[in-house]
Amino acid sequence: MLTLNLNKNLSIEWGINFVKVSGPFGILIKKKDDFSLAIKDSKLYLWSKNSPEKESTYLSWLKAVIIGVSKGYKQKLRLIGVGFRAIILNENLQLKIGYSHQVNYKIPANIIITPSKGKGILLLIKGQEFQKVKQVAAEIRMLRKPDSYKGKGIHYAGEILKLKKGKREGK
Repeated sequence: MLTLNLNKNLSIEWGINFVKVSGPFGILIKKKDDFSLAIKDSKLYLWSKNSPEKESTYLSWLKAVIIGVSKGYKQKLRLIGVGFRAIILNENLQLKIGYSHQVNYKIPANIIITPSKGKGILLLIKGQEFQKVKQVAAEIRMLRKPDSYKGKGIHYAGEILKLKKGKREGK
């Protein structure tokens, strides 16, 4: 049996095949496998009769859902390059990232993308589900991967690139 501490602003409901977690950032309903839940003294107890070796997997999955509805997940992307722009129009992210045309990215449901200006344009991607936020960030980054010589492109915030030497720097 594994335990997890709960916040007061969360509510958890479950049935035979679902778990519904509600918090300040929304509601997530997930399919429940063969594990049992109980709540006592703002602690969640989890156990599995059929597969006790999977209890820690279920607990980490439930912890990710709880974090998603209580705090949410976010990922920052930085657009580095001359003339790089990002605009939100009609559920689409329009990017000017050095191509001869604009690149449109359809924003999935339950994902919020906020462009901001500063040193390099920063895209803040927020959502309830960890996997979905990271997947959207990876898809946007794939639209213009960082160049290995000049460093232009779409970077994860805090990402450190090791730039290659150019042809002239080697001599």
